[in-house]
Amino acid sequence: MKYSKIKSFFVLTLLLSSVACKKKLEDLYQNPDGYSKDMADKAGVSVISGFFTSQLTQGFFLTGDYGSVYHQVRSGERITASAVQIYNTTTEGGAYALKDVEHDWGTGGFNESIFNFVNTQWITPILWAQREYNNTPQAKRTNLDSLYITLMHVLKGYAYQRATDMYDKVPYIETGSAGGLDGVKAKYLGQSDIYPKIISDFKAADDALATITLTPTQQAAFNQQDILFGGNILKWRKYVNSLRLRCAMNVSEVTPTLTRQVLTELQGKPLMSDYNDVAGVADIAVIALNRICNELGITRAFRERGLDCRAGKKFLQDVMNCQPTVGSKVVNGQTLSYFSGDNSAAGLVNGTVDPRVAYIFAPDWSGRYLGADTKWDGNKDPNSYLNQVLRGFYINDPILTDISKTTLYYGVNKSIQLDAASKADLSKRESFLLNALRSAVANGDDNDGNVGTASNLVAEYNVRAQFNFALKYPTIHAVETELSLAEAAVRGFGQLNGAARDHYKNAIILSCKYWYDLNNSNQYSKTTLPAMPTTMDDARINAKPAMEYNASVYAENAAQKFDAMSSTQKVQAIFNQLQLHYNMLNFEVPYTAARRLIKYLGTNPAAMYDVYKWKERMTYPSSVQAADPEGWSIISPTNNPDLPVWFTGRTTKWKNVLE
Repeated sequence: MKYSKIKSFFVLTLLLSSVACKKKLEDLYQNPDGYSKDMADKAGVSVISGFFTSQLTQGFFLTGDYGSVYHQVRSGERITASAVQIYNTTTEGGAYALKDVEHDWGTGGFNESIFNFVNTQWITPILWAQREYNNTPQAKRTNLDSLYITLMHVLKGYAYQRATDMYDKVPYIETGSAGGLDGVKAKYLGQSDIYPKIISDFKAADDALATITLTPTQQAAFNQQDILFGGNILKWRKYVNSLRLRCAMNVSEVTPTLTRQVLTELQGKPLMSDYNDVAGVADIAVIALNRICNELGITRAFRERGLDCRAGKKFLQDVMNCQPTVGSKVVNGQTLSYFSGDNSAAGLVNGTVDPRVAYIFAPDWSGRYLGADTKWDGNKDPNSYLNQVLRGFYINDPILTDISKTTLYYGVNKSIQLDAASKADLSKRESFLLNALRSAVANGDDNDGNVGTASNLVAEYNVRAQFNFALKYPTIHAVETELSLAEAAVRGFGQLNGAARDHYKNAIILSCKYWYDLNNSNQYSKTTLPAMPTTMDDARINAKPAMEYNASVYAENAAQKFDAMSSTQKVQAIFNQLQLHYNMLNFEVPYTAARRLIKYLGTNPAAMYDVYKWKERMTYPSSVQAADPEGWSIISPTNNPDLPVWFTGRTTKWKNVLE
């Protein structure tokens, strides 16, 4: 058998295990084809351990991935709008006409990556590990063997959860089977079959982990192999049970009885509950030093999508209560509104503004935390939201009243020169400047298409958090667990460890702590390895939060508002917190939540662009038709982005404004 794919992981990780003879180990692992169960036992490790560590390091599994993240930022935002692409909301950026992500550049990478991963590298180490385990007589299986195969079953369930969420039917291999390694072909199963299986597997895994005991030698070996939780079995149990809860909520529209059953079973079980309870691996932890250049995969995606990192009004104003300060002025006989600032300075201190405003986002060049709306702005309304944001830059500038002033300066070395007509006529200047700024922000002339400059005309994501290379890619986090418990309580599926408002409040506190720590701990610069992009302004890179604001005060204020809401309003608020917390780091979880909540809420909880079609599912690679005609006959009838997946409980597509 060939283990070449994981040879490097054997060499890198197993050599670190505590064994007596280094030379022996070098001989042992240089020839993985000759590696055996007996040799592993003599070395004090498990034959499965290398496959386990290999699984943890697979691309886009628990780490970021340049190509996948790039397309989820570009195309995913056009579906759920975790950030705002102003070029898709204004006439200066494009036409007011219906678009979709199915006939767009990059459609293949967006639609197909998860399907391709779950049929190759996300599953391959699991199958090899299972084959080794199955071929080992029961009497020779050690506690480490049992531990690793149990954790592999957890990771297998997580892989299939992500895949079936996106496509519904995917090729599924039963737990305990080595699949194609033993000549067993995967079967296409849908969510209705897969979810009960993985929920059951997660329960079995937690039961096993609750009773397993390792010797000090075995624990030391496990500590070295486990790059996810450092050998902490309690953290693995928290992870498993939080995945169980995620799955139970995902199917709550169609199998509420199963959801209630899982909530009951989770009573007294450990769940993710701390701000640093996150399942993810930092890219920098698994990339060899000689391969680290100026940036890593996920941050390269953010850098190349600089125009897709604008902050949204929904988060800043509607969710986080950062309200603009409104002024008005009569110009040419018309009363024009503008935003002169915001309430963040006082609100962050007194607990009326969400602390994450200062952690997750960066203000515009003038210091205002003002974002952009996702609704279409055709510049028909002189007092549209975007117009009020932009008008604040010049409405009190002498250029409107002094005929000798012909240039408006903003940001760092940015300026707008009046045209001939506006130079000669003061009455033409307001409209000229407004249109010039609208064009600049829609086409990226303000920041030259880069995130982290000091010339941005609207607020954007904060590069201190976004480009913290030590970031553990958040595939699941304690905040999601708290919000799932809140939703379960609101909707009557079960109350676990407190009331809905308690979980809602705690989710906000944990999220504030997580994002403060991610921002404040960033020690990278343009001269470190890896390095912050040279296109960024040093002032942005070095701008730490002024302080850690009191999250408990703000969270209590938010909880009091939550108390006064109806059930549907509470669920919408819970979704908003979920999307805000994961924002640009995790597209899939909010996308799944939005699709399943449409039926309950009666509308789409995501802030859609008016000009994009809603997408109900990912579509399959066309290559499946030729490679697997039998499989294609099973999946082709549902290979339609307009067809809701099973767990939504819907058969009719949700339609956007122009659909």
